[in-house]
Amino acid sequence: MSVLEGNPDALTDRAAELLRTSDRIQDVIDSLDGIVDDDESKAVAALHSLANDVRGQLERIHGRYDGTAKAIRDYAVELTDAHLKAEAAAEELADARTDAANARDEVDAAQSALDNAVDGADTSSQDDNLSSARGRLGRADGAVDDAQDKIDQARDDMNEAAEDAIRRIEDAIADTNEGFWDKVGEFFDDLGDFLEGLAGWIGGFFEAIVDVLQKLADTITAILEVLVLLAVIVVIAVALGVSLVLAVVVVGVLAAFIAWSIYSDVTGPNPTVTPYTPDHPLDEDPTLANVLTGTKEVDGLGGSDESVVKVTKVLGPDGWYYTVTLPSTQEWLSRFGDQGAVNDLDSNLALVMTPALQAQYEAAVLSAIEQAGITPADHLMLVGFSQGGIMAGHLAAYNSDLGVDAIIVSGAPIDHMPIPDSVDVVSIQHDYDPVPRLDSAVGDGSPDHGSNWTTISEPSSAASGPTDVGNIHNATAYSQTLQNNLAQINQNHPGLNSYFPQPGGLPSVPSYYHFQE
Repeated sequence: MSVLEGNPDALTDRAAELLRTSDRIQDVIDSLDGIVDDDESKAVAALHSLANDVRGQLERIHGRYDGTAKAIRDYAVELTDAHLKAEAAAEELADARTDAANARDEVDAAQSALDNAVDGADTSSQDDNLSSARGRLGRADGAVDDAQDKIDQARDDMNEAAEDAIRRIEDAIADTNEGFWDKVGEFFDDLGDFLEGLAGWIGGFFEAIVDVLQKLADTITAILEVLVLLAVIVVIAVALGVSLVLAVVVVGVLAAFIAWSIYSDVTGPNPTVTPYTPDHPLDEDPTLANVLTGTKEVDGLGGSDESVVKVTKVLGPDGWYYTVTLPSTQEWLSRFGDQGAVNDLDSNLALVMTPALQAQYEAAVLSAIEQAGITPADHLMLVGFSQGGIMAGHLAAYNSDLGVDAIIVSGAPIDHMPIPDSVDVVSIQHDYDPVPRLDSAVGDGSPDHGSNWTTISEPSSAASGPTDVGNIHNATAYSQTLQNNLAQINQNHPGLNSYFPQPGGLPSVPSYYHFQE
């Protein structure tokens, strides 16, 4: 048992998480800066105003959150130092108490020898022994007191550091009027563990807040980019000889169609998700090499009539590892007669353009994950082709409470999604495939990513040329491209193999869930 209260290692890890969330808040602010600073037309002034308002509120939150996170981080350092000093002093205290007990026995023995000396005999040696024993006892008792003083001083240092952290947190949030900050005071009563509890409350609260704000910022950005793109289309059409009126009408109809599709999807009822057993499940041992063949399987099982998600779990080195395979777009004309599949054009548009609004597809996948019993404590990998890859990236970027650890996607525009560095990302993009470039139609091209992200770009082995789109944007061809690059993926992401059965280990357990609009 630790000499002092608190858990320095846990608090240090939590402080690091809080600081990473603070960095995410700053990323959202930076993305909103780009929107607000651009010189756009009056047609998008309302969106600019909204972006500016959100940025202002977010900057206020960021200052308080960043100050709180750094206060907790610094307290964790002080707590660690106090624990180390206290542990060392505790060892000194134990040794000193042993020495004192031995010295006390020596004093008792020397006193007994002196008391039992024959009358008139020379007792100088007994006197010396008693004096020496008492000296050792005095020094041992002094060492006991010194060690106890060190422990007390370490506790005082810890409490002083906690008081300093409280003052810093209070300073960080002093100017706010938001009622939720009143909850902070509830954690100030017990200095021993208040910051650990405070870190948990703040972390959980702000993870949800940051997810919402990130979705809102990206939604504003996407809408602005589409408006700019529509304006460009009008300009090009006029330049090619199309009348301005006709060009505006056509673009207006297109914009209305997009808005109608998104509205229809995000306002529709959440699908009812149920488990089922397919008549012909994929008869293939799951491995990293063939993980993308599952995307073809769920597309075939669902088709345009319904949607199917596959969940595979295996017992890994430190718990359950789940792979969730997501279907791609199977219904393209839902506005002209819905056939039932949720993974349709409507949800595609909603996922790409309005991440702040929950698409029916997203709600259904979250329900399937919950029914499968997957918790944030488990390891979770998402796999998808095309729209399935968009969904995988979306869940990793905007749903921090899921605890997504990895995604493997193919033919999906995820380059600009704010996926955390803690997520292993494998993105496979064929040359001349237009779909993975959709998020760069208006933007700065492919951004730089960290070491957690591997993008494989090469020609499709199944395509006859750049115009053979059917064999370029193709699930089977993408599976072959993954297999061709398996060595690189294994080198960059060795942990991905834990999601599959190991030689001599337990087999994986598949389950399926289906749903309709």
